[in-house]
Order: sequence, then C-alpha cells, then structure tokens
Amino acid sequence: MQNKQSSEDIPQNGFGLWEAVRATFSQAPDKLKEAAENLPSIFAEKEEDIDLREKRKVYLSIAKFLCEKLQKPLPVCVGITHILCNESDPEMLRYCVIDNETKKLLPIVQQAILTIKVNYQSIKNTRNYNRIVEIYFINQGKPVAAKIEEEIAWEYLPLDVRESRLREGGQTVGFKLYPQEQ
Repeated sequence: MQNKQSSEDIPQNGFGLWEAVRATFSQAPDKLKEAAENLPSIFAEKEEDIDLREKRKVYLSIAKFLCEKLQKPLPVCVGITHILCNESDPEMLRYCVIDNETKKLLPIVQQAILTIKVNYQSIKNTRNYNRIVEIYFINQGKPVAAKIEEEIAWEYLPLDVRESRLREGGQTVGFKLYPQEQ
C-alpha cells in the first residue's frame, strides 16, 4: 500500500537562498545556477556521519534519476525523494527544498514510481560492496527498471548493513525505500 502524503503533511523546509534564487533563476548567472545544482552533492560528500552520508548518497542517486526524467532542478528532486522515502530526520531535511513546485510534482512521481530498493552486495575477494539502487517505474505504460550502482568500501557502509553482514553472513543486504510498508 502506498504511503501518500497530502500537501499539509509535507514539512515546509528549504533554503531561503533557494527560494530567492528560484524567483530569478532563469536570469541568474550560470555559475550561480551551477552552484545551486551542486549543493546536494556537496552536502553528501561533506557529511561526517557515515550513516547520514550514505543515506544522502542514496537519496542523491534517486534524485538525479528524477532530475533526468522530470527535467527539474536537483534540489527540487531531492525534496521529492525525501517525501517519497518518508524521511523525517531533521538533519536530513535541513537542506531539503520542499516548495510548491515539489508538491505539484509529487503526485506525478507517485503515479510513475512503483518501488525503490537499495541493495548492498558484497564483492568477492574484497571488503568492498556494490550499492545498487533499483527504481521500478512506468515508462510509456510499461514497467521498467533502472539500476544505479556504486562501489563502497566496508568502512563507509551504514552500520546496520555491517551488523547484518557480520551477524548473518549474507552476501546481500537490502531495503525497500518506497512505498513504505505500513
């Protein structure tokens, strides 16, 4: 069952800067546009908490996918991703853009996205893992899968993935991000 949020349930976070830039974005210098687009990536790379850093990177992968499909700015797509994944951690939402455009796009995205999963798969003969973000969506009336893979060192895996691997010894640890199970 899909976890649909109404506009009233969506937190009113966002960059004051982003709101100001958005008003004149089309006339803004290219350097400013590029800087605004790069903020989510910068925040993910600079995050010191390993679990938050990995969560930001997973969300960023999903948001970049949405950017490509929606042709919308990355900060808006990060906001949509946070809503889809039912993110409530104030630290994660601090740099999130959730504005009227985000709220308008949300129902469109909820209709198109079937499910989002992330799997951490051990790489043979190494201590590294592949993070595989799987996005299942409707494209021209048919279900399609997109997979985004990135190699991650053991030290940068989320704590629950490392614990699961040590406790259960499995080769793959996975999570369903959307829709949330209730």
